[in-house]
Amino acid sequence: WRAALTAVGTATGATLLAGAVAPDASREFWTQALWNTGRVGELAFISNQSLQGVVARLDPDHPSTLAWLLLVALTLAVWVRRSRAAVAVGDEATGLALTGVVMCLVSPVTWVHHLVWLIPGLILLVDNAYAAPGGSRRRRVLLGAAAVGYAFLISRFVWLWEKDFTGLDGFLGGNLYVWISVALLVALPVRRYLRVDPDGTAPVQAASSRAA
Repeated sequence: WRAALTAVGTATGATLLAGAVAPDASREFWTQALWNTGRVGELAFISNQSLQGVVARLDPDHPSTLAWLLLVALTLAVWVRRSRAAVAVGDEATGLALTGVVMCLVSPVTWVHHLVWLIPGLILLVDNAYAAPGGSRRRRVLLGAAAVGYAFLISRFVWLWEKDFTGLDGFLGGNLYVWISVALLVALPVRRYLRVDPDGTAPVQAASSRAA
């Protein structure tokens, strides 16, 4: 709660300071530009790799708001469950990574450069891989997932469907970055961290990791 209140207070302070320094620009943003959602471009544009983008590309002329809200609700429910499970065992790094992933998914517009928030999840895949026994299948799978995910995210793969994202190939390939985000949300391993006993005899971190 302290961290949450600090974040809210910092954001509020920065906003008030901006209003004092540039009152006209701030007034225009908060009363006009913020509510003009059309200024960000078409929701169905291939660069919008959020759940809203997926829904919009299914029917660009009449995207279903209800379908998007249902997907957002389901995504948030998964995030709450997994992030609470991570923090409960002391794995705050995974909690942070999951929060970055869910932010990209539920935002109405997530341009591809916003997907920088998937990087913590990819790093944790590697970290969990090296926590697994050397030569184990788990290590190979996690390292492979991190490498494949990173390779696709730094590519222009989704732009193959920039002009035509119809059909099954358009649904799967044109939304690939969304599917990577979903995979991280549901499958990023949670690592159990142990508290150190007052006498210092307990290990700081358990060697094993698991998905929760």
